[in-house]
Amino acid sequence: MATIVFGGALSHSPLMNFPIAKDHGQVAKFQAAVDGLKQRLLESAPDIVMVFGPDHFRALFYDLMPAFVISVGVVKGCGDWNTPRGPFATNREFAGHVLQGLLDEGFAPAFSHDIQVDHGITQPLQLLNIAHLPVLPVLINAAGPPLPPPGRCYEFGAAVGRAIAAFPKDLRIAVLASGGLSHDPPAPSEENAIHGRINGFAESRDRETSLMKKVDALQARINPEWDRMVLRHFEEGAVQSLAAGLTGETIFNEAGNGGQEIRTWIAAAGALGDPKMRLLSYEPIQALMTGMGVIST
Repeated sequence: MATIVFGGALSHSPLMNFPIAKDHGQVAKFQAAVDGLKQRLLESAPDIVMVFGPDHFRALFYDLMPAFVISVGVVKGCGDWNTPRGPFATNREFAGHVLQGLLDEGFAPAFSHDIQVDHGITQPLQLLNIAHLPVLPVLINAAGPPLPPPGRCYEFGAAVGRAIAAFPKDLRIAVLASGGLSHDPPAPSEENAIHGRINGFAESRDRETSLMKKVDALQARINPEWDRMVLRHFEEGAVQSLAAGLTGETIFNEAGNGGQEIRTWIAAAGALGDPKMRLLSYEPIQALMTGMGVIST
């Protein structure tokens, strides 16, 4: 039977992959915490790394926008923001089992036999240097409202955890969450949000160049008070109650558009059984336009 042997979560920022002109000390602290997370993960010797992550209008668009997506086949990376393209190793039998377990419990996630994920999945693999390990991406819509309620994301994660425990073969599973904390990236135009799958927006690298040109003028909307409140709930093993009190509106008001990605952390906590987790680092890094956190079981 499969066993979860590791759990963790980390913020991502595509700006990590470009020269950083300021806040070097904060970035170094974040990277040191990521290195610590990597050591803990590798010591757990996982057979598969399950990553709960968001999509940033690279795979999911308003022509068809599911709340949850399970990858059950080929996994490739977009290569956006200089992240790895893969293809990545997978375990189709295990992924199919997780999907069926969710369906049996009344969830109706979308699934893909050939998915191209963006930095929401691939940057943590890159930062942790674990892109060689088999991966199971689980996408949660955190960018295209209406979004799944945080409480439902916790329930979804808990169902994933039960499906993992019911897998009949011996496998060691690491559970990661990628995203957040507070930040407020620009949203795509309505045209690109709807038709980006077919008009070239999904593959365009111009959006990266455009953002880099105006990054200094953008307001990050980092809210350290909100971030630390959220992190305390993870430290206390109280994520289920946190999720019950959050809404898309309150998250946006306190933590910006990017704060909606906390859904991936909430789902991972559900899969892990809401344990008390250890805070490895928190840094509100203006140069990365994000409240950058790292936690681990």
